[in-house]
Amino acid sequence: MAASAEAVCAINETVRGNGMRRASTLEDRLVEWGKEYGGGRYGDIGGSGSPLASMMKWHGRAPTGLGHVPVWTAADDVQEAVMALAKQEQGWLPAQILRCEYLTPGQPMESKLQKLRRIGDNVGRVRYYQHLRTARIHVAGWLRIPFSPELDPIEMESEA
Repeated sequence: MAASAEAVCAINETVRGNGMRRASTLEDRLVEWGKEYGGGRYGDIGGSGSPLASMMKWHGRAPTGLGHVPVWTAADDVQEAVMALAKQEQGWLPAQILRCEYLTPGQPMESKLQKLRRIGDNVGRVRYYQHLRTARIHVAGWLRIPFSPELDPIEMESEA
């Protein structure tokens, strides 16, 4: 049974982070990815840790989980898209910005910009949102999810 676009938009309206955002399917997937991969749960996923930190955490090599059968989740699809973006010629910075936005929700903008400066890129607020939009478009394309500019949180924040 297919629902109308207006009904889906009304159902997906949600509060996230620092303000009201209307979540598209893409937004839902990115938030889910942030919850699963955020908070240092997966160790080194690009600028968020080091092999030495992992060894210190586990007092040696990290456990591999004997008999563990890996499960591929929707968040893993997003992670795959972000890693593919980071490997592209101009994709490293948009991937890092997407990680800043979704893996550490609720952090103030200045804190996110400072984190990016520490890893070597001095990005302003405007450029941050341009790269975030690029990354979101890439992930939407990778996941074959329509990217709708009117549901884009960046557009909604600029109107407010």
